[in-house]
Amino acid sequence: MNKINLNLEHCFGITKLSQELTFEGENAVLIYAPNGLMKTSFAKALQLYRQGKVDKIKDVIGDIDGSINLKDEHGNALSPDSIYVSNCEEPDSETPKNITSFLADSVLKQQYDDILRNLSEKQKALFKDISDHARSTDIVSEFVRTFCEGKLSLFYSKFEEVMNELTGDEICYDFKYNSIFDKDGKVKAFIEANRDALKDYSDKYQSILQSSKLFKQNNGKTFGTYQASELSKSVADNAFFEVSHKIILSDGETTIDSARTLTDLISDELSGILNNVTVKKAFEKIDKKASANESLRQFKEIIENHPDLVDKLLNYDNFHKEVWKGYFVRFKDKADELFTAYQGAKPTLDSVLRQAAGQRSAWEKTISIFNRRFSVPFEVKIKNQTDLLLNEEAAALSFDYSTQTGQKEVESKILEEVVLSKGELRAFYTLQLLFAIEKMKHDGRQEHILIFDDISDSFDYKNKYAIVEYLCDLKDDTNFKMIILTHNFDFYRTISSRLRVKRNSTYMAYKDGNGEIKFHKAEYLKEPFKLIKSNAHIPEFFIALIPLVRNLIEYSKDIAIDPAKSDYLKLTSCLHVKTETASLTVNDVEHILCNNIDGLNLPTVNTALNIKDYIYNTAEELCNRPILDEIHIENKIVFAVAIRLKAEDYMIFGLRNTMSLNDFNNFYNNIKSNQTSILTKKFDEECSPANDIQLLIKEVNLITPENIHLNSFMFEPLIDMSIWRLKKLYQDVKIQLV
Repeated sequence: MNKINLNLEHCFGITKLSQELTFEGENAVLIYAPNGLMKTSFAKALQLYRQGKVDKIKDVIGDIDGSINLKDEHGNALSPDSIYVSNCEEPDSETPKNITSFLADSVLKQQYDDILRNLSEKQKALFKDISDHARSTDIVSEFVRTFCEGKLSLFYSKFEEVMNELTGDEICYDFKYNSIFDKDGKVKAFIEANRDALKDYSDKYQSILQSSKLFKQNNGKTFGTYQASELSKSVADNAFFEVSHKIILSDGETTIDSARTLTDLISDELSGILNNVTVKKAFEKIDKKASANESLRQFKEIIENHPDLVDKLLNYDNFHKEVWKGYFVRFKDKADELFTAYQGAKPTLDSVLRQAAGQRSAWEKTISIFNRRFSVPFEVKIKNQTDLLLNEEAAALSFDYSTQTGQKEVESKILEEVVLSKGELRAFYTLQLLFAIEKMKHDGRQEHILIFDDISDSFDYKNKYAIVEYLCDLKDDTNFKMIILTHNFDFYRTISSRLRVKRNSTYMAYKDGNGEIKFHKAEYLKEPFKLIKSNAHIPEFFIALIPLVRNLIEYSKDIAIDPAKSDYLKLTSCLHVKTETASLTVNDVEHILCNNIDGLNLPTVNTALNIKDYIYNTAEELCNRPILDEIHIENKIVFAVAIRLKAEDYMIFGLRNTMSLNDFNNFYNNIKSNQTSILTKKFDEECSPANDIQLLIKEVNLITPENIHLNSFMFEPLIDMSIWRLKKLYQDVKIQLV
């Protein structure tokens, strides 16, 4: 494939983009696009194309359906699965944003994480209900402590075992969970230490129980205080009795015909049992020992009100599990949802783990590349861990973080949230990208199209060059075609140079006057100021030389000494409205430029014109052009200089008419630097401008400085700045500041 024809409309802010990308004799296409222009929208649209979700492409504002067509030079649509999109803001643009320790490619990880997320949601729903009922805030860890020997990895397998053991008859107890199953084990210790006394109390209670009308025990079944309490709750609204139902006890004589009758009977029967002399005496022994420990107060109250639990508590661990089974019966619908989901997912999970195990050698190679090339404060390794879902051994990433005392293993979550800077974190995410690419090298596909969106953003220079080195390696692999997008012009030039990308495959994106995204052939990749110098006879290039030469004089000569000082001040008077500005001509400026730069070809017409008028005339000529190049920096410099001169003209005129002549001269003649901002502050104080004028002048202060001073020879701000914004600001200033 030598070409890709892009046709995008209404793609997340891209109104229209129709462009042919050329790969002829090349494996990489480089696109520079200022922030906010197209990169993220382009990457998102291609990602949806890859996923077969083109129906999701739209312009959110206006809710307009979008479209995307990608074809090769023969008119064939590009295969979606040949495209891979990565921006290194996350492990992979197709995976969740969190870093999982499970070691697998993006597709397997996606399957695993989707299952885990689904099960986790169902688990949370179930255990939220149990937590509310049991009045325990750490109920999941309590299940793990009870059934899983404290190992979280056993959670699902043990949950499955418990669910398979349920009969449906289990009782759901409503005592506060931690009152009996406390983490410190004090209740269990008390039971073991006082087993004889508790057994004696339980035996005497059970003996007296046989004489009760209501409470009974027969054939291993018990109708005790908990069962009676549940029965009482179920008929509490009296509806059962109001339709003429009755409860007749086993003695054949006692009839219950109202909720109140049942409540009174339960109270009387329990009181009679507990006030029995032998039962009461047996309980006093327990009460005396339990009362000595404040932490056992709630436990004591429970067995006092529900003495039938004492016999169960003597088999403490078994009762602990019985209570949990009661919870699952009580919240059966949600327990069944989790149980069914887990059983349904197991075959897929098993397949995912087996495939992931087969990728281990490829991961080892990727990690070796990462550790060798990237400079981060940790070393990536592979370790074995027990899988959370299937309790089988799986490979996972581990990180040995470098400290002053040596290396220490750190969990990936801590690395992500606490330890790493953003740049280091992006390098960490790049590990996932490297593996995806290494895997593609061996998947049998003839050609892949890789889209990199600001792959180096936030990297320090060492890691930036590490990714450049890796891209260089990829460029030599004929199975890959790369589309590299960046908003960083320095990185753009570096990639162009290091990868030796041909100029016909190097583009600069911009938005034309109709809002359509256009691609411009690369500019300013090499010696941009030579371009300005060689075209100095053209007005806009001539004006662009003024701030450049002014900076050259400032940095290369002692401007405290004439004639350098004189030249510096005169050029300053071209960029600010100074006393000398009114008398400076184009010819004067030409002499200064020739004194400082050899071999200039300068304008030959209008040389007697005042320099400020010459700048205004050039700005007007640019405004009247039917087509205005978005990229060319000389046009932006002209607009920026003209804007600031007009703003200063306006403020100086206003201050002259407001202040006394002496006060104005003292103020104006003592401005040594930052003239526009100083004028703005004084203008606000003395002239109280209308709000729209004040806002317009603030915009001048915001936009023009870097575009005039070339940011000390770094010209990226000029490339990033929209020509249309500068043109509009110039027109607004021309109309309003008069």
